[in-house]
Amino acid sequence: MRVARPPGTTRRWAPRSWELWSLPKDLIRYLIFAELAALLWMTAALLTETVNRSELIRFAVLTALVIAFQQISPRIERMRIRLADSHSIDMTSVWTFAGVIALPAGLAALLGVFGAVSMSTLRLRAGVHPYRQLFTAATVVLACLTGTTIVHLSAGPLGHLTGGAAAAGFVLLAMVLYTAVNTSMIAGAIFLSARPLPVRALFGTAEENGLEVATLCLGAMTGLTVVYTPWLTVLSVVPLVALQRGALIKQLEVAATTDPKTGLLNAVAWRQVAQKEVARAARDRHTVAVLIIDMDRFKEVNDTYGHLVGDAVLISVAERLTTELRQYDSIGRFGGEEFVAILPEVDLATARAISDRILSRIRELEVFSPNAPEVPVRGFSASIGLALYPNNGADIEGLMHVADSALYAAKSAGRDRVECIIR
Repeated sequence: MRVARPPGTTRRWAPRSWELWSLPKDLIRYLIFAELAALLWMTAALLTETVNRSELIRFAVLTALVIAFQQISPRIERMRIRLADSHSIDMTSVWTFAGVIALPAGLAALLGVFGAVSMSTLRLRAGVHPYRQLFTAATVVLACLTGTTIVHLSAGPLGHLTGGAAAAGFVLLAMVLYTAVNTSMIAGAIFLSARPLPVRALFGTAEENGLEVATLCLGAMTGLTVVYTPWLTVLSVVPLVALQRGALIKQLEVAATTDPKTGLLNAVAWRQVAQKEVARAARDRHTVAVLIIDMDRFKEVNDTYGHLVGDAVLISVAERLTTELRQYDSIGRFGGEEFVAILPEVDLATARAISDRILSRIRELEVFSPNAPEVPVRGFSASIGLALYPNNGADIEGLMHVADSALYAAKSAGRDRVECIIR
């Protein structure tokens, strides 16, 4: 399941120094409504449902597994929480979604609360505010209650089903709605805290969504196991720990190679990729273009509008570069307001045309200042220095030197233009 995180950029939640009552009023109302809805629905389910002995045993088994899992890997999960961006995928959804499959609605919701409470110490140490944890618990409860409603519409508890296509269909539908409720509620809170935002910031990356699907699939299998063969349920812990460690390794790789502000490659990672592209070009005998893109008069933006607007400009430029260039082009942030890109298998004319499109997209850029959110800030431009392999150099160092000289020429010629040095 997705967890509310304490972010530090415009793509994330409010800064850590903010308290609950300093948040936007519509966000506060949204959080309170979600928590009240979860509390009332869970209370109604607990008071109206009849629970039998086997369901209490399943609840006890899943609760014990939640505790065991937290004892096995607290350090790994704490590191994952600290490394997470606006979205943190909580592995306890394996147990909470298993509860959706195996338990009545009230007990499933109670298991979701227990899972959130069991993670509270780790999240507090990682800097997650209590009100975010309370909202996370509310989203889990509402997702569990929605999922169990679908499961129990299938003619009773899952244990009474024949296990055919109908049962599989209801489990799949419950998984979809569980994910939809949890994801949409977290996305709504992120949107209300820092709007407008791109879709990726609201709903996470493909890798994050893939990890969530994997945990829910494991949760479905765990739920079926606890219904039909409870003694084998403990086997779910082993693949879950492996999945958790794999997710942490991926996060560490991303942290080591990615610029935290823009999501592009950092300077070291980009240079490594660029060296491989030049080596491949030499082997395959094709051309490669290197671009250095530098924002014009960027210091004036920071001085006039503040660093938050400056950060928003950098993030927006990174998004436009990603959209304008091809998927196999490599883009990095070289430092400050300077970006770099390497474009395999393009000639000089094509590289110039791509550079002109980038400049056009930057001219169209609009961002909003926190001090005047209704008035867009416009008038941005950039200069681009272009170098081409093999004409301008035999390695990435030589190409970067030529591209930097071309960038200096573009600045000297009046900015907002692309220049290259023909040899």
